Amino acid sequence: MASSPNSSAIGTSAINAHTHTDDDSPGDATTIISPLGLHTHTVIFLHGREDFGEDLAQYFFHSKASDGNSLAEIFPSIKWVFPTAKLRYSAQRDFEFSKSSFAEVLKGEEVISQWFDVWDIKVPDNRQELMIPGLQESIKHINSIIQEEAEKVPLEKSILGGISQGCATAIYTLLSSSINLGLGGFIGLSSWLPFQSVIESIPPDNARISSHIQDILQTSRDKNTTDVILSASEGVCQQSAGKTPVFLAHTWDDEVRVLKTFDTYSHESSEF
Repeated sequence: MASSPNSSAIGTSAINAHTHTDDDSPGDATTIISPLGLHTHTVIFLHGREDFGEDLAQYFFHSKASDGNSLAEIFPSIKWVFPTAKLRYSAQRDFEFSKSSFAEVLKGEEVISQWFDVWDIKVPDNRQELMIPGLQESIKHINSIIQEEAEKVPLEKSILGGISQGCATAIYTLLSSSINLGLGGFIGLSSWLPFQSVIESIPPDNARISSHIQDILQTSRDKNTTDVILSASEGVCQQSAGKTPVFLAHTWDDEVRVLKTFDTYSHESSEF
């Protein structure tokens, strides 16, 4: 269990970490911020590339609103869940390091915290095959967290979101299952869309979005997970697909993904 970064900022809520697997590596840690009062809602929020859930949680809960209140004080009934991406091999970084005169010194630095590998964030269509294994594994992991949280509060009171690569992973998690489209909301910050050209060719038909996404990711629906989520979330069903409110935002000064790219991402996502 990690100590609270600022106990005065978050009141009686606690920052703690637990793992969803037996692996005790940093890549498996999930940081939990408990609600100050009665637990009514849950937010599952994914960090960006080369970041960690605990670091993002500390940043969120160190910050204050204009009225001086912390996030926990503004939303006292929300449980916050910050998963951490596994440490994954970066093909592009390995390629760059192999050409360096410091290749031996940099050995091991090609393994970084990321939800999936990507050759070039500015041009994610390059070597798209690198993204699939990580996306498959990360989506499965996030779905297990959604499943776990759906046993505590109804699915429609859970919100999924992320920033940068975390948002890209979260949007695919959302769209890859029609059940997840029954979530209470989605928050996306400063992101980009993997397989954008393929996504643009998908017709805006809510009934088939999940199957198209599964085709892109070369996956199939996990029936057991679906059944558990349905049984734990009364009133949420296939007919609720497409009702999830979505908030997307992007900074004007993002040096990684410029705003004009986000405009396309926002438009395509709104079609869904």
